[in-house]
Amino acid sequence: MQLALMKILSEFPYLRSPLEVIDKALETADLSRDDLFVDLGCGDGTVLLRTVERFRVFSIGFEINPTLVKIAKRRAKLAGLKNLIEIIHSDLFTADLSRFNVIYVYPSPLVIERLSRKIVNECVKGTRVLIHDYPLKNIKPDNIIRLPGGPLHTHSIYVYKIK
Repeated sequence: MQLALMKILSEFPYLRSPLEVIDKALETADLSRDDLFVDLGCGDGTVLLRTVERFRVFSIGFEINPTLVKIAKRRAKLAGLKNLIEIIHSDLFTADLSRFNVIYVYPSPLVIERLSRKIVNECVKGTRVLIHDYPLKNIKPDNIIRLPGGPLHTHSIYVYKIK
C-alpha cells in the first residue's frame, strides 16, 4: 500500500501556482458569492486561501497527498477561514464536478487527457474552468492569458466556459 502511494505521488509532483497566476485566473473567473469553487489538486491550499480572502467564495480542494492536506487545513485554520474552505483527502478523479461553478487546476501533463474527458462529461453548462499551463485536449479555450514567469517560462491560463 505504501509503495503504491509513493508511486502515485511521484507521478504527480507538487507545483504551486505563483500568486500572479492565481490572482489573474481568479479575476478572469468573475467570481460571486453564489459560486462554488474547487481546486483540483489543491496542494498547500494557496489557491483556496486566495479565493476566499479576495472573493469570500466557499471553496473546496481535493488533494491526494496526506501531508499537503494537513498543511492546507492548518493554513485555513490559522487564517481564520476554515468555515469557508473544505479540504478533502482524495484523488481529483473521484470528485463530482457537476456541483461546481468554477474549477481551477494546475495539472500534471500526464493526466490532461483523462482530466479533459472528466470535465466534458461532468461539468454543467456555464461552468468556468481555469487551467494553469497545460490546456485541455479537444476543447477550445475561450481565452488564453499569458504571464511572464521569468526568463525561461511564460505562464498560460486557459479559460474555458462549458457550453
